[in-house]
Amino acid sequence: MISIGMVWDRAMAVISGRFSILLSLAVGLIIVPPIGQAAIDAVGGSSFMLRSTQMAASLLVFVSASIGAIAITAVASDPDVDLRSALAIGRARLGAFIGVWVIVGLCFVLAALPGLILVATSGFSVAQAQAGGPQDGLNMGVLSIGMVLLLVLVPVMFWATARLVPLGAVIVNERRGIGAIQRSFALTRGMTLKLLGVLILYAIVFVVVLTASTSVVGLIARLLAGSDGAIVVSVTVAAVAALVAGLFSVVQAVFSAQLYAAALEAHDEA
Repeated sequence: MISIGMVWDRAMAVISGRFSILLSLAVGLIIVPPIGQAAIDAVGGSSFMLRSTQMAASLLVFVSASIGAIAITAVASDPDVDLRSALAIGRARLGAFIGVWVIVGLCFVLAALPGLILVATSGFSVAQAQAGGPQDGLNMGVLSIGMVLLLVLVPVMFWATARLVPLGAVIVNERRGIGAIQRSFALTRGMTLKLLGVLILYAIVFVVVLTASTSVVGLIARLLAGSDGAIVVSVTVAAVAALVAGLFSVVQAVFSAQLYAAALEAHDEA
């Protein structure tokens, strides 16, 4: 059995030992790009040029974050990987990384689609529900079936997410494409409940830290910038959110890489 505590200790040792390179990757690829995007979005307006710039910025942030996740995973997996080779691995495995995760996302969407369609065709109105108004023409039978399907799907998605924790490390280290999904499921066999606990704890801590930090910084920024400093406040809050998300992304990637390594060791021993 793999000890989650042991995996966590290894992850913290990697972060401590390779802090400089991990921080460089996180800042350059995961933290700074969203801040630039926030600055563009804060300008406002609806011109074609601005919208095109915003779309390009969003694409750049996505690609940059993906390369960052791959590079950090490579650094956490192999002590011989330096900054230059990590970036090279990030570029080389970018297509496979994005492709596999897109397939996973599509599977989740397709699984939820029947329930969503039933809820949509039942006559249920989200706007009316938020306003507390009546749901005219609502088909309760169709709505109930749709809601049941969605509720049943929730634990299934949690289970699948737990089994896919080492997916990024598999893609990076084993140079697999779609087969990385099956490999990830095989490596996490018997660990679902432990990984679910880790994911839930991670999500809770992330939400608490993100909410607290952005709320406090946002309040201070509003006081300092005044009523005319909306753009400054928006960019400042976005910067703090990007910093928190970037640091948590490093922890997630390093933990996943060490879980992958521990799973391989357990497999070899077996």
